[in-house]
Amino acid sequence: APHPPTLNGSTWVVAGEPLALSCAARSHPAPILTLAKGRRVVAEAIYEPRVRLALEAASPEDAGTYLCRAENQYGDSSLSFN
Repeated sequence: APHPPTLNGSTWVVAGEPLALSCAARSHPAPILTLAKGRRVVAEAIYEPRVRLALEAASPEDAGTYLCRAENQYGDSSLSFN
């Protein structure tokens, strides 16, 4: 199963400022990574070690709980963040 995901980037941002973060996980075979806010997938990387989220200007609607999930045929692992 994939190792637990790690987050690279700041989750603190001021409205109107850019946001860039990535979530990474290691596994063999390579994982499918999804980044979701609630039930809505906002970024996905298939068979890649990292998924990236970039916003030119963050808004209050972008605030909330996100989930980074790594999965392959042997299992899954996830990380939740605000």
